[in-house]
Order: sequence, then structure tokens, then C-alpha cells
Amino acid sequence: MKLITLEEHAGFDYANKAVNDFLKSTTPSDPKKLQKMAKSFSEGLTAYAPTPEQLQDLDQKRLDYMDKNGIDMQVLSYLDPNANLDMLPEATSVPLFSKVNDSIAAAVKRHPDRFAGFATLPTFNPTAAAEELHRAVTELGMKGAMILGTTDNGHFLDEERFFPIFEMAAKLDVPLYIHPSIPNETVRDQYYSGMNPIGFNAIMATPGWGWHMEAGLHINRLILSGLFDKLPNLKLISGHWGEFVPFFLERIDEATAPIPGNNLQHPFSYYYKKNIYITPSGMFTWPQMQLAMQEVSVDHIVWAQDYPFVKGDAATFLAKAPITEDEKEMISHTNTEKLLHL
Repeated sequence: MKLITLEEHAGFDYANKAVNDFLKSTTPSDPKKLQKMAKSFSEGLTAYAPTPEQLQDLDQKRLDYMDKNGIDMQVLSYLDPNANLDMLPEATSVPLFSKVNDSIAAAVKRHPDRFAGFATLPTFNPTAAAEELHRAVTELGMKGAMILGTTDNGHFLDEERFFPIFEMAAKLDVPLYIHPSIPNETVRDQYYSGMNPIGFNAIMATPGWGWHMEAGLHINRLILSGLFDKLPNLKLISGHWGEFVPFFLERIDEATAPIPGNNLQHPFSYYYKKNIYITPSGMFTWPQMQLAMQEVSVDHIVWAQDYPFVKGDAATFLAKAPITEDEKEMISHTNTEKLLHL
């Protein structure tokens, strides 16, 4: 069974250095609060803590890992928990986004049969993001882009100013992967503080619960904004079995249909089933997969491990799943090949 996984992450030394240099040059407004937050994240994210080498090696060690765990191809994307480029001044960060994309493209060029790439974008500057997406796809051969959650301190991308990013993706016929990110400080303080031990606060704000809810809400807002009436061929990818949304499709349809001013041309679930592709992101659990197949259909499920945050055998769960061989082939590679034009 050929296996392509498409939420597989990379980091780079120079990005880490740029963020660390910036942090050293600034004085936090509340050093004690910052120290407490750092402790919470350090202790809370131990279950999903890759080494710098695992993030940064895009050659033989990663290829050896892929061979050992049944992965034929990874689609690389930038995600380094210690190097969030959005926190940098715009004049510094925008060129860094381009440099990161150049680095991912270079890895793909070195190993074209094993890697493909998603671009990373400066979404806080929609014009620059759309231009970088165009460059990454047309000049670097990227297969789409990964968007790391909200931007500009908590703004969702359903705001009209972000439309050029989606318009460019639709024009290029490439998908955008809406990945979770750390909720902003106000949300963390309100919902994810005061728990003991302190690590519970960070993990519940992020991979344990909170950022999945926020990422699901992000997809919901994009659908409810009418984005897919304007761009009916746009495709988005949502990880972690759809970030809770497939569990609520009927409820959302029922709740939103009678609202005055709802000008959507179709029910919410129509757009979700037509325009959204979902992945497990390493959450290899049969009940969630079963529900996803029932609600979204097998032709909109693609495979992902979330390496190096999730590591190990990526193939056996799917190989042993109680589904047909044709369905396994669709999920393991043919859906992805069609979606990404591989």
C-alpha cells in the first residue's frame, strides 16, 4: 500500500535564530507571567516534543524514518513551536517566510520522489501572502500552503481583507491546510489557566483540546462567510479528523438554516462535504475514522501523521482498518495525488 502523508513538519536553524534574537532584544511587559507561561508549555507539551534534529533533518535520517514506518512520501510544511515567525516585525518576517519556502523547495528538489511541499505564508499581510503563494506554486512547485491558525493576534481569516489569499489558492487550484495554532493570550487567560499541575493549562490550550476547537471554528467561520459561494472550487484541508466539526454537521445545518440574513446558497454541510478534506493528523482511532467516512465520505479523507510531533508506524492502522482495499488505496494515496496534482 503506497502511503503519502501530508501534515509533516520541518524547521530551520536560521528561523530559530531570528526569533531568539528578537526575543532577546525585547523586554517583556510581565516577566513573571512570561516565565510562568514558559513553564506551563515546557511541562505541558512533553507528549509532543520533537528534537530540533527531527524537525530540521530533511535528508537521510528522515528518509530512514519514513522507510522504517511505511511512508512513501511526506508533504513538508513549516511548523516550529520555538520559532513562530508571526511574532517578528513584518520587515523581518516576510522575507523569512520566503526563505523557509525556498528551503522546503530545496529539500523537495533533493528528494523529489519522497517529498512534496506546502508553502508557509505571512497571513497578517494578505497581499504579501497571496504573492508568496503564487511564487511558491508557480516558481517553487509547492502543492498548496499551510496556514497556522488565526493571525494578527487572534483574527480569523473570514475577514474580507484576507480574501486575496483564498482567491489566489482557487486560481492556482491548490488547497490550503488550516492548521491549529496557540490561542491568543486573552483566550488562554480566560479558558486555559488556573489548572494544576501547571502543564495542564498549556496542553489543554493546544493539542489536548483548545486549538482543535479554534481550528474547527476557523473552518466554520470561513464556510458561514460565504467564501465557497464566491470560490466554489476552493479546497481546504482540516486535520485531526476535522477538528470536531464532522460531529456537528447536522446540528449546524439545523441551527443556521432559519437565521434571518443567512444568504448561503446551500446548507453548511454541503460546503463541508464538497470543499473540505480531512486528515487524522496521527490520531489513529477507528471510531473517529468511521464517523468521518460516514459524514464526509471516503473520497475526502487524506492521510497524515503529524511528524515529528507524532512518531511511529503510520501504515499499520490504515492497513488493518475494516474497510475495503479500494478505500484504503484512496485514503493512503490516490485522494492526495488528485488533490495535490502529484
